[in-house]
Amino acid sequence: MSAVPGRVEITARALTTLARAASAERLGVPAKRLRIDVGDHAGSLALDVTGPIREQPDIVSAASRAADAIKARVSELSGRQVGSAHIELTGIVREHEDRVR
Repeated sequence: MSAVPGRVEITARALTTLARAASAERLGVPAKRLRIDVGDHAGSLALDVTGPIREQPDIVSAASRAADAIKARVSELSGRQVGSAHIELTGIVREHEDRVR
C-alpha cells in the first residue's frame, strides 16, 4: 500500500483509447480503423473490438490469439481485470509493396 492518500480513476474514454491502441498493435492495423466498446462483464471489463485484421495465412486463429493478447495487455496496462474480448472482423488489410518508378 502507498502512504499517499487518495485513489486513481481511469475514465471510460481513457480505457477505450488504451484498448484501441492495444488492439491496433495486436491486429496489425491502424487504430483509427477500429471501433472499441468497453462494458461490464460480471464486474470485469468487457471489450468489443470491431475492425479489420492484417493479412495472414490463418485469420481465425490469429483473431483468437489477438483476443487473448488484447485482454492480457489491457489488463496489464490498466490494472483492471478484463473478463472478455469479442472481436468482429470487418475486413483484411494487405501490405502494399512499394512501387518502383
